Amino acid sequence: MQESRKLAIIVFADIAGYSAMMQADEVQALAVLDRFKSILEEEMQRHEGQIIQYYGDGCLLSFDSAFLSLRAAISLQSQFIKQQVPVRIGMHLGDVLYKNNNAFGDGVNIASRIESLGVPGAVLLSKTVRNQVKNKAELTLSSVGSFHFKNIAEPMEVFAVSEPGFIVPSAGQMQGKLKAVVEPEPTPQEQGDWEKYQMLEILDALEENKCVLILGNYAFSKPLATTDFSEREISVPDLLLREQHKWIGKHPADSPPDFYTSAQSLVDRAGGQRMFMDLAKIKLQELGMRQLNRFKQISEIPFDLILSTYPFDLIHEVFEENQINHQYGYYSYLQESTPLDTFTKDYPLVYNLFGSVRHKESMVITLDRLYQFIFGILGVRQLPKLIQDKVQQASHLIFLGFSFDDWYMKLLLRVLKVHEKDISYAHPSKPSGPGKQNKRFFESNFKVTFLEKKIDEFVAGLHELCKEEDLLRTGNTNNPGSQYDDLLVLAEQNRLEEVMSRLDDLLIKDGKEGGLLQELGEYQHNFHQIKEWENYNSLSKEELETKWEDLSKSLSLFIDRVAAAVPA
Repeated sequence: MQESRKLAIIVFADIAGYSAMMQADEVQALAVLDRFKSILEEEMQRHEGQIIQYYGDGCLLSFDSAFLSLRAAISLQSQFIKQQVPVRIGMHLGDVLYKNNNAFGDGVNIASRIESLGVPGAVLLSKTVRNQVKNKAELTLSSVGSFHFKNIAEPMEVFAVSEPGFIVPSAGQMQGKLKAVVEPEPTPQEQGDWEKYQMLEILDALEENKCVLILGNYAFSKPLATTDFSEREISVPDLLLREQHKWIGKHPADSPPDFYTSAQSLVDRAGGQRMFMDLAKIKLQELGMRQLNRFKQISEIPFDLILSTYPFDLIHEVFEENQINHQYGYYSYLQESTPLDTFTKDYPLVYNLFGSVRHKESMVITLDRLYQFIFGILGVRQLPKLIQDKVQQASHLIFLGFSFDDWYMKLLLRVLKVHEKDISYAHPSKPSGPGKQNKRFFESNFKVTFLEKKIDEFVAGLHELCKEEDLLRTGNTNNPGSQYDDLLVLAEQNRLEEVMSRLDDLLIKDGKEGGLLQELGEYQHNFHQIKEWENYNSLSKEELETKWEDLSKSLSLFIDRVAAAVPA
């Protein structure tokens, strides 16, 4: 066994794209390989080099002189170019171990990596080789940059022969055996600066009416039964999961629980629908200071469209409590949605994507209903065009309180065409965010940016920015009777369903006016009767107009009686 070690120049040369050549035309590929070997053997006899080993479509060469090795490489590449053999050449000077007709060591590894950067028609060499030959006037060499090769500790500068006829590869052409770039973790100061600019982008989008807020189930929570209601809370999905474990047993380990599997488990049992309603329906008076402040601030931030995946009316109730003029609507996968008026920052829309508790058959609270919702919204029963247009025109979508590890998130984001947005921001339900694989999926396929702030930090920060820019919405708190004035205006505008919905809330909250509630029920019955006549063309246009006008007048008189009986 012969073994020796010495300082030497190692040259690697291989045919670029040889595998593709073999697949396209095996005979032609073998002819190219024969020319490659013939040129190598002829040139090596002339330049005092040694062929250490052939390996497939490549070859490892060794030289004792840097100048002779470079001159040989230039001569070789000239012949390859002339005879149309697409060859890459790379070389390095280092300590080499020769053993069993082969060569080993860092010099060999680095030469291989330099060669992998190359393109046909190029000769690349390390800075070590360049320093040995730089005083030779007849050679022109150009730096092509520094590279961090795999398994090599320090970055290395690489040079290319830039003689006429030779290729000097650009940065974009060099795709060799490089170490994956690992960016340093940002400092807290850098992270804070970055988040500041992200928030300013959202502020700009709000000012331009190009920002939509979408609330997930984890944005809604109840205070835990402790003395400090403002601090400890439990989200609706976690609350459902806790009850599911109590009454049904734990979910199978191989099927991670989410909002819908937990809700389905409850609803499928006798009494489960009532239990779900009791657990998930959050009332304003039940909220702690943290939750109250969260939703009050959301109502004041000038979103002109807020979409909720929570089928209850908490956001709508907060807007009413804050006396902010708005319209409210919901999607039903069973029937066409009520037509909407144009919404603006001064007249925003709060819209429940997954149905309304007022119409229990519309609520999306189980897996079966989620499938129906998806099939409906992708098929014949589209979202109202005003909402479709708004989401499509928005530059920024903000997802607050979603679990991005839930399977249906991909479908929901596709339905909302998030993949067409420039920027979407998300505040996942877990402080750690989604799993790494899911995070990469949403970042690459939907351009979602996951922000590090907690939900309340984000809402408070955006609220403060809007306050500084004098953009916050304000309610009609200075005029106690204004909500009844607003209702009269809505009645004159024939927005009768909204009028009746708000009257229903007022009378239920008061809890003392049974007679007025019964009368309101009669108006609601009349409203649906007229809608049915309208849908089935049972009445002429003139008869319908008369019916609507009579109902509007009756409701205006009724609003006055409610205002007298129920103080604002």
